[in-house]
Amino acid sequence: MNPRDLELTLAAARAVGPCPPGEEAAWTEQVRARAVHLYTLADTVGQDLQRLDAAKQFTATLLSVRVEATSTRGVLVVRNTSGDLEHLRTDRGDTDAGRAMIERARTLVGHRLRVYRVNEQMAGNAKMQVRTVVHLTDHGPDTDPVPETGAKENVLAAAEGDKEAARRAWSEAGLPETGSVSAHQLADALARLPVADAL
Repeated sequence: MNPRDLELTLAAARAVGPCPPGEEAAWTEQVRARAVHLYTLADTVGQDLQRLDAAKQFTATLLSVRVEATSTRGVLVVRNTSGDLEHLRTDRGDTDAGRAMIERARTLVGHRLRVYRVNEQMAGNAKMQVRTVVHLTDHGPDTDPVPETGAKENVLAAAEGDKEAARRAWSEAGLPETGSVSAHQLADALARLPVADAL
């Protein structure tokens, strides 16, 4: 037995606990199942850490989280420190990791985050890349005011240049005609924009 297998077996035995008298077969199966689980978990964690090592890091405020109907990926709209919007995608929402990231991101709208993202090739087109978020570190609600001009430009950009949709979203969110707005107010305006291929 190699040292790694022995360590996994011992860790699994500790996790399962002492073997009750007369239940050796059931206990052995529990240890075996736990060891296999630990092995596959270590493999998954190793892949996650490799993605983190390769990730570009930057600070941004999360403004919107939607789900693409076709791919089930979450689409995160963040405002970077330059004031520009970036669109990032999660792993597919029909995977545990993708679903967990989407749900976590929904709780962080309006927060300043440290974003870890990687560029990954699209499955159907090797020449295209998807900017995939692999981790978000929460730095709390973004309390800095967003200047009026920048906020309106962000809403117009999110509306893909549709001035009427941008104006309507701004108005429906109750944002002032002049003056700065909060990140939460800006997020509210973006949430009111019509989005194709989203749930």
